[in-house]
Amino acid sequence: MLKISEMAKLANTTRRTLIFYDQENIFKPAQKNESGYRYYDYNQLYDLLFILGLRSLDISVAEIKEIKIHSKGVPTPQLLSAQSKIDNKIDELVKIKNVINKKIKEQSVTKDTTLYQPKIENRMKTIFWCSRQSVGCTEEEVAQLFSEFYKQLDALAVMDTTQSGFFTPLAVDNPIGYAEASFRIIKEKIADDYDVFIPIMEKHAGNYACILVENNEAGIHQGLTKLKSFCQKNKLKTADYLWQLNSGDTLIETGSSKYGWLEFAILNEKIE
Repeated sequence: MLKISEMAKLANTTRRTLIFYDQENIFKPAQKNESGYRYYDYNQLYDLLFILGLRSLDISVAEIKEIKIHSKGVPTPQLLSAQSKIDNKIDELVKIKNVINKKIKEQSVTKDTTLYQPKIENRMKTIFWCSRQSVGCTEEEVAQLFSEFYKQLDALAVMDTTQSGFFTPLAVDNPIGYAEASFRIIKEKIADDYDVFIPIMEKHAGNYACILVENNEAGIHQGLTKLKSFCQKNKLKTADYLWQLNSGDTLIETGSSKYGWLEFAILNEKIE
């Protein structure tokens, strides 16, 4: 049999926790000797891990008692409440995991990429939530549209800036038209079951003419001009719309991060 310290080590918990669970009658040792020393069977480990898992999800000791009492019977309101807490915690952790994964991926790409260097990149299919289309492109309208759009999302969605940005009807051979072009704010759809009723659009998988730029008027104009020359030189035909995606974890102004990707979908193969 296992001593209390051995069981605690096996379950990655503490001796004090096992004593507390014993006192609260939710996890008892298999035996106690006359001196009060606690001893546990190996097969008790699985029940202990279940209890520790519930506690890590902020399920109270009282609720765990109810779960253990009624676990073999008809579900009780306490069981349903615990189940709801677990579901909510899982959803939250999945969102946070997605946020962290995207930040790691985007920061890695940005670190290894030279600014204002056009290239062809293969992008995966991405589904975006999108705002209504703007009328113009003044700072006031950008702020108003941004506020209107993100009010429909939660704090985690706003925090995840690595797959957000703008969708603009614009041909690659018309860089000067960017200043007056209308746009939509876009944000990657986090999960299929995310309960938000917002229009969506799909960024198709495939090759894109891309360039990493500073997200300001001068930087975007320079990037679009270089992309125009790059596509002309390589005889690339592109779709007449621009994906402008943030690359960073902080929005600094007008809904943009410090750096961003300008991307045009390629409609034909590279010739030269």
